[in-house]
Amino acid sequence: MDKNVTWDDITSLIVQSDIKEKYKDIDIIACIGTGGMVPGVIISKILDKPIINLGVKSYAINNTQTYNAEWYQKFVFRKSKHHNVLVVDDINDSGYTLITVNSYLMSLFYTETHVKFLTVYMKPHTIFNCDYLQEVENDTWIKFPWEVNK
Repeated sequence: MDKNVTWDDITSLIVQSDIKEKYKDIDIIACIGTGGMVPGVIISKILDKPIINLGVKSYAINNTQTYNAEWYQKFVFRKSKHHNVLVVDDINDSGYTLITVNSYLMSLFYTETHVKFLTVYMKPHTIFNCDYLQEVENDTWIKFPWEVNK
């Protein structure tokens, strides 16, 4: 099932949430490119915090349930300056991209106390639990307004 979301849908979900209170202690927002960049920018304006991009994607290998993650851009965090991190993505589908980012941050001596994850949408079958703004069914394919048809 396809779900077409608009700019207003995304903005409303973010603005109507409790982001400002819930993430008031965040020092930096890490957007997972490319889907997390637009919501991350909106959230950075609300929180008045800097943003960076983490380039990582996960994909099913040969259309199976086996996933691989591929980094194409990493950021060197300095825990003394980037003490509390909010990682933002558009959707938590399988959870493998978020697991990859979480593993990277934990390898830098962060703990769950210092790293929060927020996605605009979440599917129930994900293997990584995080904060989200709206749940969608597992069989839903979301068409975001920033996606361009080729």
